[in-house]
Amino acid sequence: MIQKNLLIAALLLGGVLLHSLVLGQSADSSINDEQQQGKIWIAEQTGVKLPLDAQFVDENGESLTLGGLIEKPTILLPIYFYCPNSCSTNLANLAAAINRMKLEAGRDYQVIALSFNHEESVEEAQNAKRNYLKLLYEGFPADQWRFLTGTKENIAAVLDTIGYTFKPLEDGTFIHPSALVTVAPDGMVIKYVYGTFIPGDVEIALSEAAKGVPATSIKRLLNYCFNYDPDKNKSYFQGVKLAILAIFGGLVFFVFMRFIRKKDAQDSDDGHSKKG
Repeated sequence: MIQKNLLIAALLLGGVLLHSLVLGQSADSSINDEQQQGKIWIAEQTGVKLPLDAQFVDENGESLTLGGLIEKPTILLPIYFYCPNSCSTNLANLAAAINRMKLEAGRDYQVIALSFNHEESVEEAQNAKRNYLKLLYEGFPADQWRFLTGTKENIAAVLDTIGYTFKPLEDGTFIHPSALVTVAPDGMVIKYVYGTFIPGDVEIALSEAAKGVPATSIKRLLNYCFNYDPDKNKSYFQGVKLAILAIFGGLVFFVFMRFIRKKDAQDSDDGHSKKG
């Protein structure tokens, strides 16, 4: 029983140590990220109107303005199409949310995926749309999810309006926040949704957009997308592994020595009993 309690205590100790190490690394990373990212975040701008005269090109190569496109409650998701990290997850999560919402695309809402990389092409927008339409329910109206590209100036006009900031990196990728906004039919920014785009959250945000009244954010959790370098963190995780191995090695040795001493004590007691 003693050994069992010791084992449980040691497991808890190991978990606490690992948790502390990870939290320490996360805190350091957050500080470094904030410094490297130049304090990239989203400054919410609910109640403002999008620049409806901003011109973009959709996945079919058709030129249009936001004002000509937005005619119903709209989900606006800033991403870039070849993003190797959270953009693909965001698009997939949004597709999963759409599949589970009670609202009907085309009747109740529409979706815009806006690339903030002005170098992306119509072909890349086409490929992205082709891939993510496959995740949607059968019968989803394809024209209700548009994939837009545009000039640097027009992209900046939209992102500045919604308070969305990103930073290009030397390898051609971007550090950027993961979030979407819902927009009223008149182009007013209504609500921000952060995190994994839970269907109920997105549905509520669209319902608020239908009312046209700015609302408080559903989830004030801001994640960032940036490339993960496993080599950079390799030594840290090796250190964590060694620390955990040391804990359990010490535990095994301690329990073993306790067992030996207890056995020796029992043998000694048995010997005294026989002599008596």
